Amino acid sequence: MYENLLFQLGPSLLEKRFNGTDVGKIYLSIPFEKLAALVPAPRSSLSGLGRKPWLDAKGGIALQYLKHYLQLSDAKLIERINTDWSLQYFCGIQLKPGEVIGDKDLPSQWRSFLGQHLDIDKWQKVFATRWKPCMQQTQSGSQDATCYESRIAYPTDVKLLWQGCNTVHQLMQQIRRKHHQRRSRNNYADRSNDFLSYQKSRKKTRRWEKKLRQRLVKYLRRLLELLGELCEKYRVIFSGSKSKRLKTIHRLYEQQFKKLHGEKIEDRIVSISKSYIRPIIRGKEVKQVEFGAKVNKLQIDGISFIEHLSYDVFNEGTRLQQGIRMHQDLFGKCKQVSADAIYATNANRTYCKSKGIVTNFIPKGKQRRHTSNKQHSCAHCSTVSAVPNWKVASATKKITTCLIRSMPVHRILKPVGSSSAFILPMPSRWLNALKPPGKIMRHHNARCD
Repeated sequence: MYENLLFQLGPSLLEKRFNGTDVGKIYLSIPFEKLAALVPAPRSSLSGLGRKPWLDAKGGIALQYLKHYLQLSDAKLIERINTDWSLQYFCGIQLKPGEVIGDKDLPSQWRSFLGQHLDIDKWQKVFATRWKPCMQQTQSGSQDATCYESRIAYPTDVKLLWQGCNTVHQLMQQIRRKHHQRRSRNNYADRSNDFLSYQKSRKKTRRWEKKLRQRLVKYLRRLLELLGELCEKYRVIFSGSKSKRLKTIHRLYEQQFKKLHGEKIEDRIVSISKSYIRPIIRGKEVKQVEFGAKVNKLQIDGISFIEHLSYDVFNEGTRLQQGIRMHQDLFGKCKQVSADAIYATNANRTYCKSKGIVTNFIPKGKQRRHTSNKQHSCAHCSTVSAVPNWKVASATKKITTCLIRSMPVHRILKPVGSSSAFILPMPSRWLNALKPPGKIMRHHNARCD
């Protein structure tokens, strides 16, 4: 059997060869040891029972970096690790010849475990401490809000109602099948045909949509009542996940019932499986509404840090001061902050001014216009008001090219001085090309000396 001779050359040569690869450079920039210290050890490593796990906490964190760097699914990632020695070294393992990892769900298991014990503030402080010596512009930062979208189907009222009806109907059939009862007659096939015909139609009118919503709301109420009777009759107690989903469906019914009667919906549910997600209004041209977690980010020297993350809607303009304090905690003094216009509130302006922080906020009030053109005064000629240079140039070109041929020599355009104001000893109708709005020009035939 073929053996990789690179593993037999010693750890020093192997480490040197690994550091020259792309994943090796990423490995050197991430403090895996300090990050693993923030994560509790898995239950199997504490008890010592069962099979020895493939990865420790350090390897589980490295596995998440590889997944996002390589853009692979969980199964494809495990296949790559089984055949690539550099990825094995990145995760802190070394497979023997003929040994492979058969668990395709290993990345998802570590992802859920790390998500339960993730402390964003502590992790970001570890990263900032590691990267601060390599960063240059640490005294200036910028803040902006964005949305980390979740992978859910685009929610509509009809889809959510039918999903709730289908879930309750399946729970009812499970209970009746368990207690040897026949299938309930609740017009499920009719409502299913109504939903499918609506979804297949290209032209969905508002009248049709409202009528279908009314039917589904009534049907969902009936199913919830029948399910409650079955639970009381057979004393059924659902598990944690099923009871949580049923509570979400009850809340969905209440929201849709209010919408039918013209009431405003608060904390609208957009997914039954992920009831914590709320619609985030972004106001972009491509996407007006996004579904996921809204984040206020702090960017320092090209590296972004999460200042605040919430699935509920919040005004990012109120988070500027917290972002500045976070900047000071991670990198010391903050001298300059840039942000969008929504951050330029009176409270934020006063705070930045008191701390001596320079901002890119537009000053409030009407701004002065800087006019460098001066007026020309003459005893014999009227004054031509100051006009922009581009207007003077365009008007001069028109006059000299179109009218000079029909004019006497003494009527050629004559500039006075070095300013942009021109004395035009020519008929007043030709002065209209240079006349600014709201000004009246008068012309005398006498020339300036």
